Amino acid sequence: MPSAETDTPAKRARLAPRKNPYWTGVGGGRGGVSLGYRKSASGPGVWIGKVVIDGRRVEGRIGPGDDKGADAGMTFRAAVAETLAWSRQQYEAIAAATDAGGSHTAPTVRSAIAAYTAARIRRNAKDGTGAQRRLARHVLSDKRLADLPLQKLRASTIEAWRDRLPIAEPDAEKISSDSRPSISPSTVNRLLNDFRAALNAAAEKHRRELPAHLPGEIRVGTKAMPAQSNARKQFLTDDEVAALIDAAFAVDEDGDFGRLVLMLAATGARYSQVADIRVADLQVTNGRVMVPRSKKGKKAATVGRIAVPLSSETIARLRPALDGRPLDEALLTRRHMKQVAGAEWERVGRRSWKDSEMARPWAATRKAAGLSASVVPYSLRHTSILRGLRAGLPVRLVASLHDTSVAMIEAHYSAYIVDASEELARRAMLTMGSGPAFAEAAE
Repeated sequence: MPSAETDTPAKRARLAPRKNPYWTGVGGGRGGVSLGYRKSASGPGVWIGKVVIDGRRVEGRIGPGDDKGADAGMTFRAAVAETLAWSRQQYEAIAAATDAGGSHTAPTVRSAIAAYTAARIRRNAKDGTGAQRRLARHVLSDKRLADLPLQKLRASTIEAWRDRLPIAEPDAEKISSDSRPSISPSTVNRLLNDFRAALNAAAEKHRRELPAHLPGEIRVGTKAMPAQSNARKQFLTDDEVAALIDAAFAVDEDGDFGRLVLMLAATGARYSQVADIRVADLQVTNGRVMVPRSKKGKKAATVGRIAVPLSSETIARLRPALDGRPLDEALLTRRHMKQVAGAEWERVGRRSWKDSEMARPWAATRKAAGLSASVVPYSLRHTSILRGLRAGLPVRLVASLHDTSVAMIEAHYSAYIVDASEELARRAMLTMGSGPAFAEAAE
C-alpha cells in the first residue's frame, strides 16, 4: 500500500524530524492496523506498529528504516508485512488474556524462568533447586536481560548477555577481573541448557502471541560453547584405583565408605546413580549389579536399570551390605550419628549417602592412597570409561554401560577411541612373514 510520505527513502528524507510518527493505515481501516515512521534528527528513522483492539491501543517497534546511511534497514513493503504479522500477535495475546479471565501480562525472560524452575522443582526438588539457583545468579541478576519481553528477544541479546558473564579462560585463576567468581565453560553450557529449556517452554506456551522466529533466535543464542580442554580429565592407573579402594575401607571401620568407592570404581556410574542402588539390585548369582539410570533430562518412560558385570572379588567385598537387609532399601548406607545431652554423640541408625557427606572421607582416602589433592571422585568414572575403550569394547557398549551417548564418548574420549581402534586394526592387518618375497626383503 503506497504512502505519499513514507514509502521510499527519498520521501522520508524530506520529512521533518518529530517524536510523533507519520502514520499510514495498512489494515482494518480506521482504528485498525497502522504503520508509523518516526523521523530522527540524526541517523535512520524507525518503523512503529500500532493496533487498536476493542478500544485498546498498542504500539511496538518494528525495526529501523532503510534510510540513506543505514547499514541494514527495512523497506516500506517489508515493514508493512512485519506490522501485519505483529498485529496478529497482539490480537492473539488479547484473545489469550480473555481465555485466562482477562489477567494476562506479556511474557518476559523473568516469567519464563519462574515458570520453568517451578515445574523443575515439582519434578525433582534437588535438580530443580540447582537450576533455579544457577538461573537466578547468572540470568535474573542481569536486569537488561531478565526484564526483556520475549517478543523482543533476539539471539544477539542472548549473546551479549553471555559476553557479560565472567567466564574463566584456560588455566586462569578462579576470580575474574571484576571480582566476581569466574565460571568454567562447562558450567556455562549447563546454564545455557537450563536457559534454553526455560525459553523454549515459554515460547511453546505463548506461541500464539510470540514471533514465529523466536525458537530460531533461542537456538542460535543458546548454542553451547566449544568444550575447553576436554582432555583435562583425570585418568587413574589400575594400581591407583586399587589404592583408593583399599584406603577407603581403611578410613572407615564400618566399611561403608569403602563399599561406596568400590561401587563407583567398578561401575563408573555417577554418584547419584550409585546412591540409588537398592539391595535387590546386587545380583550375586548373576555376578552383576543393576545400576539405575540417571533421571536427569529423561522422560519417565526411559528410566530403568543397566546391568553392569562385577568381578567375584568386588561382590565379596560388597556382600556385608546384603546381610539381613530388605530388598527395597538402599544398598550403600552409612551410620547416622546424633548429638545428645552435652557433647556426646550416639548412633541412631543408618541412612543413604548424601553428596555432601563424601567430601571429608574422600580427602582422607586420597591422602592415605598417596594421590594428588586434585584427584576427585569423578575420576573413577572417567577411568572406567577409558578402561572399557582400551579393552576394545565397542563405543556403543561403553556408552550404554555408563548411561551416556555415543556422541558424548566420541566427543570427549576421541583420542583414546583412535588408540583402541588402531590396536584392534593391527591385530587384523595383513602379514606376509611366511612368503618368499617377504623372506628376500628381510635379508
